[in-house]
Amino acid sequence: MNSVNMTLSNYGIKTIGIVGGGQLGRMICFAAHKMGFKTIIYCDSKDCVASYVTNNVVIANYDDFDELDRFINMVNVVTFEFENIPFSTIKYLNGKVSTYPNDEILKIAQNRIYEKEFLNNINIETAKYIKINDRSDIVKNFALYKKAIIKTATMGYDGKGQYIISDLDQIDEILQIHKDNQLIMEQFCAFDFEISVIIARSSSSELKCYEPVQNIHKNSILYKTIYPSPLSEEMSKKAQEIAIKIATKIDLIGILAVEFFVKDNKLYVNELAPRPHNSGHITMDLCFTSQFEQLIRAICGIKLGNVNFFAKGYMKNIIGNDLELINQYCNNSNAKIHLYDKSEALENRKMGHINVITQE
Repeated sequence: MNSVNMTLSNYGIKTIGIVGGGQLGRMICFAAHKMGFKTIIYCDSKDCVASYVTNNVVIANYDDFDELDRFINMVNVVTFEFENIPFSTIKYLNGKVSTYPNDEILKIAQNRIYEKEFLNNINIETAKYIKINDRSDIVKNFALYKKAIIKTATMGYDGKGQYIISDLDQIDEILQIHKDNQLIMEQFCAFDFEISVIIARSSSSELKCYEPVQNIHKNSILYKTIYPSPLSEEMSKKAQEIAIKIATKIDLIGILAVEFFVKDNKLYVNELAPRPHNSGHITMDLCFTSQFEQLIRAICGIKLGNVNFFAKGYMKNIIGNDLELINQYCNNSNAKIHLYDKSEALENRKMGHINVITQE
């Protein structure tokens, strides 16, 4: 009997390339395999957790163009699972194979200055900010802001490279630490709560937007995501409309997370993430279509899935030594435990997450 390689692809896509080998890449692999696709991970670490669940893996530096060429010849389409990839890598890939989201979207999302300029240019509100060229920029604008956050323009994640300042005594040390980094200063936003909206857009321009979820952080790392969010129906719709506008203007193909601050019934976009998002893990067990399946659908030209939530509940991250939390949920029939198979429980390291249905 002849074996038949069946996939859901409309365009002959059999193998999906994923740049990055962390837990997001791992969960993209799971979703792709369920739909009949093969995956190949490109990562600079041989011990990356996605390498354990993929069909093949290329271990090489992200700027090794010989290995990138080998990777290109093995795949039909490429996506990425984190933003801290050299822009030149995604630009190179996008020139030789369909790569979603594209390099221009990555360029915007990698740099907080480009990101805020893009948003403000399409009339979407963010916190007030300035690009820091020298110490005088901080002094002058701090007098207006009173309280501010200094951030590195690039490579910031989970609170890294971010400093809340309430007086000028702190700034010389920050400038010394980051003397080789571009910095940005934002007015501190004492928000009421934070939400995120995840939106998918396909190669046929089909759009599907998940309802907003509320995010709670501890030590600048996402601790808990809750559905439904406290937003009114009107504000929820407005947040989705903003996400749709961004996805359309940015010419997204793939998936995008839009983080918002909510203050006095107003929405301020905080950050964009053009890949699956930690807050979107809740969709794995509370939605008809997970964010990971939706990404596969979007980049492979398949009709996007139903984004409705069928239950209320929350997602809780397992961070560092919080692995003991698993014991609290093992006997909960409404809890789904997702572990990332990381070798060591380091401080502030995401080891897994738990989704809990509280009401159907």
